[in-house]
Amino acid sequence: MRLRDPILIVSCWIIPITSQIREDLCPVVTSIVHVGMHSMRRGLGRLVGTALTAGIASAEANPGVARRIGAFLPRSNIATHTASLFATEADDARDAPGEGTSSDRVGVGMRGDGTAPRFYKTVEVVQVENGGGWGVALDGRTLKTPKRAALAVPSKSLAMAIAAEWEWQSGRSIRPFTMPLMGLVATSIDNMSQAEVRDFHIRKLLEYFPTDVVLIKHEPGALADAQTTIHAPILKWARRELGPGLEPTESLLGANIPDATLSAAEKRLRAMDPFELTATFNASASAKSLLTGMALIRGVIDVKQAARSARVEEDFQVDKWGLVEGGHDIDQADIAVRLAAPRALMSLLRDTI
Repeated sequence: MRLRDPILIVSCWIIPITSQIREDLCPVVTSIVHVGMHSMRRGLGRLVGTALTAGIASAEANPGVARRIGAFLPRSNIATHTASLFATEADDARDAPGEGTSSDRVGVGMRGDGTAPRFYKTVEVVQVENGGGWGVALDGRTLKTPKRAALAVPSKSLAMAIAAEWEWQSGRSIRPFTMPLMGLVATSIDNMSQAEVRDFHIRKLLEYFPTDVVLIKHEPGALADAQTTIHAPILKWARRELGPGLEPTESLLGANIPDATLSAAEKRLRAMDPFELTATFNASASAKSLLTGMALIRGVIDVKQAARSARVEEDFQVDKWGLVEGGHDIDQADIAVRLAAPRALMSLLRDTI
């Protein structure tokens, strides 16, 4: 199947998927468009690009600082792709021994604004041989991950969405920061399938569990009341799924997590496949909350609720003092992309068409 119509990025309807998936996928598209238009107007293309790429970064990074210095440099690259390193079979054939890998096809042409020249004309969804699922081809050449694994997914709908990300690029430029699904899938295939990488990220999620945004409350007052209201659905689900001992605290040292609850959370994380663990990790890191990330991926809350959970303190201050254009609005669109992309990934994976 070939994707030809650039109007894809505006309509959100050309991909033949269910209404629920469409509901999950459209925020990714509309948020990217909002951020892109806003940033181009202010010459912030590189800044926003690096911020959006944070959706596939490790938990140890500091997105707030990164957005303001115009670069996102995670301390650990164990499960990080810069979203600029994608390979094709044709590149493999051209590689000479000892030279840079062909996965730098986009990266070697990267401009100062975070874009690179577009090197392909057509994008297709193809069926992977030997029952390997669905993949994407650029000019007839099968797309590979940065580690040269076949980019194969079990859902045709997800393959179509990834193909759409490539097709939506302008006639002259590739904007890697507008391809969150491609980044998440590449990370899932290349890294989250490795036992040591999975273990590292599970341990990190559990390490920061006591300081989960949902479990740390402000001192009594209007902000604490807002936190209680917004986090109530997440806490209700968490107590039912992980144990009744989860109680928010005002201590900066974090909440006291019962051993049984920690064991239940770890068991749930270790049971996830590479795609779900990647989605959960990225949603949790973006929301600064394992509970919010898990609830979002499992469909307990939607993207708007997850964003409110992650931004309850910031939104409280915005409501009180006002919104700073070019700052708060970009942050809002940024977090929408970071949370909508993992949710869309799982919705597309679960589709059966």
